[in-house]
Amino acid sequence: MNDVILDELYKNIGKYVTSEKMCEKLGVSRIAVWNRIKNLQKLGYKIEGKRSVGYILKEEAKDILIPYEIKRHLNTKIFGRRIEYFRLTSSTMDEAEYILEKDPDSHGTLVIAEEQTSGRGRQKRKWLSPKGENIYVSLIYTPKNMEVSDSIAIMFATSIAIKEALSDFGIEDAKIKWPNDVMVDNKKIAGVLLETRSEAGVLTNAIIGFGVNVNMEEMPDEIKTTATSMYILTKEKIDRAILLSNTLFYLENLLNILSNEGREKILDLWRESNNTLGRKVEVYSDGEVLVGLAKDIDKDGFLLVDTGNDVKKVLTADSVRFVNEK
Repeated sequence: MNDVILDELYKNIGKYVTSEKMCEKLGVSRIAVWNRIKNLQKLGYKIEGKRSVGYILKEEAKDILIPYEIKRHLNTKIFGRRIEYFRLTSSTMDEAEYILEKDPDSHGTLVIAEEQTSGRGRQKRKWLSPKGENIYVSLIYTPKNMEVSDSIAIMFATSIAIKEALSDFGIEDAKIKWPNDVMVDNKKIAGVLLETRSEAGVLTNAIIGFGVNVNMEEMPDEIKTTATSMYILTKEKIDRAILLSNTLFYLENLLNILSNEGREKILDLWRESNNTLGRKVEVYSDGEVLVGLAKDIDKDGFLLVDTGNDVKKVLTADSVRFVNEK
């Protein structure tokens, strides 16, 4: 019902739409229309009503992250065409997993939340998820012709997509820290989480989760030195619906490249965008500490670290820290 009301208001933006027209379109009473209008106003829509005249949308929505606004900006073929929206949930990853269990044919479904109580990143770290300020989403992805070894390239593609979307808002200097953190001035602005299912070495399904720090005006003390937000960098409020729609556009195209051409192009794009290679790193992995020069990534995207005595391959890491830098 909200979509029908918004369609009419947007088609006539800056002009009044009569209550009678709304009632006719929806087949409901004036009171029902009024209740819907009030709910839209609470979401942030600048709608005014005038007795005996009707309702007017004064201006386009700004930073209202609901399915209608996301789809209004979408330029994808599949990603985000189905959206499951939650004002509050434990984690979008949990919700996406539940959807996938019920409906294995849910490729491209986007799960989005305004707030998470148990948001998580890699290594089950807690992801700070305040209400109405950032982007917290999970995307259900059914790969074609992909092996388990393509998993890290999916993460790379997601990080690159976020980096490209940030540049649309004037943040041109974002870099990617191996394997998946998007950084600006060595502070984290976004992160990616990937959970996959496979059979006989072939990827059957993936849930791609990502979070972007968008409109937080300041970071909590415990992460102030290690994290940042788009607002802190630009001093402007960002429309999250546009940011998310752009990210999905870039991601869909990058994953099509991965699916059709293989991972080499994605790995090359990651190399162009990274802030890790050529720097001395301290890697915590499987209870061990590895110190050396981040030399390159291999054909699968794993980090190659030159310790001085040998070149070690890092498959997963609890953390990667840059050392001996002022």
